[in-house]
Amino acid sequence: MSSKKTSKFTLIKPRGMGLSVHLFRHSGLETTSTKLASLLRGISYSPKKKKGLASGFTSVRASGDVVIGEFVSGFRVPVLAYKAGELASVHYISIDRGTVLVKLDRNTIEVRGSRRIANKFTRLLEDTTRAKVTPLSLNGGGKKIYDRAVDIAAVLVTGVEKGNLTDAEFRGSGIQSEEEVGLYTRRYKGQISRFRGTFSYPSGAILTTSVNALAGSLMIYRVGDGIQQRDLDWIIDLMEAAAP
Repeated sequence: MSSKKTSKFTLIKPRGMGLSVHLFRHSGLETTSTKLASLLRGISYSPKKKKGLASGFTSVRASGDVVIGEFVSGFRVPVLAYKAGELASVHYISIDRGTVLVKLDRNTIEVRGSRRIANKFTRLLEDTTRAKVTPLSLNGGGKKIYDRAVDIAAVLVTGVEKGNLTDAEFRGSGIQSEEEVGLYTRRYKGQISRFRGTFSYPSGAILTTSVNALAGSLMIYRVGDGIQQRDLDWIIDLMEAAAP
């Protein structure tokens, strides 16, 4: 288990309506947390060097077997705008920020931020360390919270073997009690790869949560000011422990 320590009363305040989390498995990362933290500190964020498109860290620290960093990257975003009365593509620079946790004892990576910031960081880590990074399978952990859901509002079943049908999507309320979902997963060899529902967390909060098992990602929608750290730790621990 990770040695990171946080107060159970710490509140995470996402910039948007919820917290996007992406989980990965790493292999071939033969180093210590101290050495990795030192390596990543050397990749500091300096936007002036690449006209805003730079990537790097604003802070990095080691905590036991976990390296925690604040990662920033610029992205070129095309936008259609009128120029001389005609539509033309104009590019702007968008800056994303995320928190990354490289867990050497679990061989996992947690990125709190957008998908593109997660992809940029994992590519940088692979290029810098020669490690291999792949999305963490959330099938095992997803099944555990699916079964304890207060309510499921949407389910996507993939890998279905029923004639020409390969995917089946369900929307509504109380979907977890519908026999058809079990029919598609048992008889037709499908698997629940994505779902959204409400779940009871350790703090007592009932939070809407989306799970994308194949992509290894979660979206936890906040209630009030934010999400309690112990609630985030609980679901991440569950997903990492249940992953193959």
